[in-house]
Amino acid sequence: MISRQVAMAAVCLGLIGREGPEGLQIPDLVELTGISRPTLGKVINALARKKLVKTKRGVGGGVRLEHPAEAITLYDLCVAFDDPVIECHCSFGFGHCADEGPCPPGCLCVAQHAKQLEYLKSTSVLEVAESMSPRLKKAARRAERGWRTR
Repeated sequence: MISRQVAMAAVCLGLIGREGPEGLQIPDLVELTGISRPTLGKVINALARKKLVKTKRGVGGGVRLEHPAEAITLYDLCVAFDDPVIECHCSFGFGHCADEGPCPPGCLCVAQHAKQLEYLKSTSVLEVAESMSPRLKKAARRAERGWRTR
């Protein structure tokens, strides 16, 4: 499971990308996502530090993507935010899995991790935003509760 920070970042990037090169204003993102302004500010600042978005204050300002939304994958976000989901951890407690190592032959965690990475690498933030649109605000409130506990 990806972290809440990555999930919120993916949704925000997808929504910004959906708007095109003009991007979105922060109040518009707050309205679309249901994420509070302070939490959204943290997410956007983190994305700006990772060089995934460009922000501009004042009239005509807002948040714009540095790359097309179709080109930013969940995997890219997991790498940018050091999400542990991209590391394979052994179900038997031997640490990190590998094709050769202490894990039993045919350990399911290696195969499951490969499928998970395939999904993360093939899913763009635009696809995430499109698929979540109908239930976005409810999901954002749940994610934000988790963000505040960190």
